[in-house]
Amino acid sequence: MIDRKEPALDLLARLGAQPATSFREGDVADVVQTILAELDVAYRVDDYGNIIAHRPGAAADEAPAGQPAVPPIAFVAHLDHPGFEAVAVDGDFLVATVMGGVPPAALEPGVPVQVLLPDGRRWGARTAGKIDVGAAGAGAERQVLISLDDPAQLPEVSLPASVVFDLVDFQRDGDFIRMRAVDDLAGCGSILFLLAALSDGNGAPPPGDVFGVFTRAEEVGLVGARLLAEAGTLPPDTLVVSLESSRTLPGAEIGGGPVIRVGDAGFTFNADAESALIRARETLQARPEGFKVQRQLMSGGTCEASAFALYGYRTTGIAFPLGNYHNGAPEGRIEAEFIHQEDYLGGIELMLEAVRRLPERENTAFRQRLREVPAEFRQRLRGQNP
Repeated sequence: MIDRKEPALDLLARLGAQPATSFREGDVADVVQTILAELDVAYRVDDYGNIIAHRPGAAADEAPAGQPAVPPIAFVAHLDHPGFEAVAVDGDFLVATVMGGVPPAALEPGVPVQVLLPDGRRWGARTAGKIDVGAAGAGAERQVLISLDDPAQLPEVSLPASVVFDLVDFQRDGDFIRMRAVDDLAGCGSILFLLAALSDGNGAPPPGDVFGVFTRAEEVGLVGARLLAEAGTLPPDTLVVSLESSRTLPGAEIGGGPVIRVGDAGFTFNADAESALIRARETLQARPEGFKVQRQLMSGGTCEASAFALYGYRTTGIAFPLGNYHNGAPEGRIEAEFIHQEDYLGGIELMLEAVRRLPERENTAFRQRLREVPAEFRQRLRGQNP
């Protein structure tokens, strides 16, 4: 396991301190850019507010003779999390639109929330139930009323405003990390740590270019990723790895290690891209202490790998098995999401090793076994009828 646990968790805590909903990710985006500047990692912001960081790899003419050029690899995660956007005032209430897949319990009265102000203050509030669809017309089934704990503050709310669940920003709880928005700040934090490890000056540059991509408005339809992929912002031969915290499934259990994600609800991903992770898995599992990792089709939802696959990129994914997905806890409670600390740290280790092993991705043990047909079997089949 990586020996820089505290810095990795500190990065995640810094991100968690800045709540964000779709289209309103400015505060957490500012933290990402601040950290990149601290790491002296070059980055740019595209026309849609996505952040694209770049760690250059070794020059092409440094590749070993006879080996194909090493493609770029991009690790992608999103900045937003499901919540609400306050868009109007109705009497003593804010009217808020649902942003993303909040659990059904979030639309019931009495759920504690926070209204975010531009200056960073958070005002306590509670949901007051769904709007009457019959009275309000089409689309109202996606709106709720919000009651501020102090009604006198209502005139000071600057609309539109993000409204998030009143849950812990970041908490270490034994072996677990609990946050309002593990999804997808764990992905963002792991990318930042990867870039930090590749930029610490203690080793050779990675064999190929490495990109860290932080996207917007994923929870309302992969919007930032779709626009970035559509624009061809990343080189067309880039291997794209989507980082997500995804609901648990059989074979993708909390504490079992990070999950190599072979697909989602919409697409199966690319074997060539996945081979970079498989080669990394082989290397890590050969260590005396071993390495915990899982591999699974995560069919509970879609991730940003699908957006890139649509535009011709070779994609794969890593998932951190997630409890209380989108803050939906058992028995209809709204609680913090959580992941296992070692799954998170193991995912970072897998990412680092995948970068190092990119030139070897076509030589996984499985591919070698498939290539090597025993001579006796070859001879038995040659020239024989069934």
